[in-house]
Amino acid sequence: MRSQDAGVGAARRSGWAAACAVGAAAALAAGCAPSRCDRSASANPPVEFTEATPAGGIYETSAPDGELLYFPGGMRYALKHGLGARPRWHQVYLSFESDGTRRGGTLAHAAGNQAEVTCVDDQHLIVMNDSCSEYWLRVVAGGADVADEGTAGGADGADEGAASAAGKCYVDDDPAPADP
Repeated sequence: MRSQDAGVGAARRSGWAAACAVGAAAALAAGCAPSRCDRSASANPPVEFTEATPAGGIYETSAPDGELLYFPGGMRYALKHGLGARPRWHQVYLSFESDGTRRGGTLAHAAGNQAEVTCVDDQHLIVMNDSCSEYWLRVVAGGADVADEGTAGGADGADEGAASAAGKCYVDDDPAPADP
């Protein structure tokens, strides 16, 4: 009698294991589906951000406890840094809070495809969220040296942050109409 009960128990466990495996596979497939968010450049053209200005040679999109930029999956920003030359360094921070550290939130360095810097030139820094996660963004950049801008792209960072073939990272395709 005991071996028959053991066989029924094993069959039940096997059935539950199969049901759990099917459920887990369905959950994973739904979470990893390509249609979850559209990260393409055509669906997410860069949004120019001009609200911040540099101080003391340092550009910040906001203070650590200021209003951060909304940064959903696929979002691209063309940050107009105003440094007068291509920044030599940049740091990208993310938060789950819109006001960073103001109310006990945190900021962390972006990693991987959370925030990719795709181009840096003497006017803009292009950053994109190539994930499907929603964050709030803060960018800090500096070290621009106007005297060194005579060299093509600068000696450092020739690959990462290189300007586009046209020489600029961001070109406004919809310029404001001229005054009559």
